[in-house]
Amino acid sequence: MRKVHHKTHGISFVRALLYIGVVVIAILCITRFSNIMEQRARLKAENSSLIAQSESLSEKLGQIKAQEKFGEDDAYIESVARSQLDMVYPGEVIFRINGEN
Repeated sequence: MRKVHHKTHGISFVRALLYIGVVVIAILCITRFSNIMEQRARLKAENSSLIAQSESLSEKLGQIKAQEKFGEDDAYIESVARSQLDMVYPGEVIFRINGEN
């Protein structure tokens, strides 16, 4: 008697597990890639913000240095002392006219 071989028309259990594993790995890779891209976009935005902040602070530092340099000028110091602090040299007399400060 001859043995009859029956062909199965499905996939084997091992092959099914392999396909499922590939799909799971693909989903994990896609999810991880998506997270990395979101993080990259967030970091780029943060970097742009920090660059703008750095430029603003550099500009303020330049202004402070300019004021510091200008403040070392004796004529400027005298001008501020006279106008804002009402200081005068010994022997000077200030005459104020009504309506003026």
